[in-house]
Amino acid sequence: MEGWLRVSRKAKQMSPIEVYKLLPKTNCGKCGFPTCMAFAFKLVQGAVEVDKCPYLSDEAKSLLTGMTAPPVALVVIGRGDKAVRVGGEKVSFRHEDKFYNQPVIALELNDLMDMEEAENGLKKAEEIAFERMGQTLKVNALALRNLSGRAEPFVRLVELVKDTPYPLIVSTGNPSTAMKALSILKDERPLLHGAVLRNLMPMASLARRFKCPISVKAADWRTLLAAVNRLRGIGLHDIVIHPPGETLKEVIESLTIIRRLAVDKKFERLGYPTITFPGDLKSNVPEPLRTSAVMTRYSSIVVVKLEALRFLRPVMMLRQSIMMDPRAPISVKPGLYEVGEPTPESPVLVTTNYALTYYILTEDLKNMGVDCYLIVVDTGGLSVACSIAGDKLKPESVKRVMEETGIADKVKHRTLIIPGRAARLSGDIEDATGWRVLVGPLRSKDIAGFIEKMFRPNKT
Repeated sequence: MEGWLRVSRKAKQMSPIEVYKLLPKTNCGKCGFPTCMAFAFKLVQGAVEVDKCPYLSDEAKSLLTGMTAPPVALVVIGRGDKAVRVGGEKVSFRHEDKFYNQPVIALELNDLMDMEEAENGLKKAEEIAFERMGQTLKVNALALRNLSGRAEPFVRLVELVKDTPYPLIVSTGNPSTAMKALSILKDERPLLHGAVLRNLMPMASLARRFKCPISVKAADWRTLLAAVNRLRGIGLHDIVIHPPGETLKEVIESLTIIRRLAVDKKFERLGYPTITFPGDLKSNVPEPLRTSAVMTRYSSIVVVKLEALRFLRPVMMLRQSIMMDPRAPISVKPGLYEVGEPTPESPVLVTTNYALTYYILTEDLKNMGVDCYLIVVDTGGLSVACSIAGDKLKPESVKRVMEETGIADKVKHRTLIIPGRAARLSGDIEDATGWRVLVGPLRSKDIAGFIEKMFRPNKT
């Protein structure tokens, strides 16, 4: 890092007492919390909005909004159902809190493509979407790039995609071309990308006129900060930073510097979301790996090329894993679920409510054509192995779900199949439920063969 960019001291952490001093201290409870101090704690944690307090003065509200704003500003791209949120982050490491807004994966379409190629790209972007752990993983936005340098083909590309369900990134260094594109999109609120110091003010005027966020790029830190300062000086704060660097190493370093200065030092001029184009970087690393690298180093928007789409699903799965809240594992609602079309003779399986376990198990059962009932026990969102180790999967919990769901009235047999890793609980579950317990295989893909060999519905 350049010496002049160093910030010598760590920013002071805001305390609940400081927030409490600005509150009305009425303990009215209208904010949803019993006392103003409780509300202050929630404000500091970012768990509640300032507007929840109905008695704040305008001055206090303004001060609290500034005090509680995340160090990485929140920027919204698009409107309504098409909108995506980037930034709004408070930490550098997930275990310190959580990450609030997932990195946006944007598909690049450029005006050197013919219209058929661009349409095929849109179709592929839709086809790549898939379900995992109850969430839809997909491309989130389109980045339109003016690589031809001419307005006419770029305008045709904008016309082609303007009615798609994606928020848009308009990437051009020509203010005149940007003007034509934004005039077509009108109130769509795209991200205007391509602003540099030499065209900054014309691009800033367009961002202000069309009320859209603007992305700024520079080859070095001094120029970047000068550009950000000028945007802030004219009242533009919906800013996205395109970090300096031509190689993968340089960009990762820049992303890390930006996040740590924003979060650790509260350096406001770098407290904005970031955008990267991994396919443009000088690197021998394949683009999917570059995408993963910048995504794990805080890139808020990652623009991928069309040819990288076929490798994108693992990247999306990585993104989902990174974005999981470590304090609240993704879970499904405990209860009784039907897989396929179960009958009174169908087997009854037991598992935990960890979402990954549930969805992998049910998908394997469906693929193998197994019709069954599935009892999902509340283990706090932990997997089978973790819930056994942490004493979260208990015989009493299994019994309670069985009684609440009335499984005994749905089947003629009295046999449960529990996960292989829960073998040591088999006797206790039998004692608690009065049902015969079979210890199933360790892997879900072996369940079909196990049921065919071991399950006898007429045996109790």
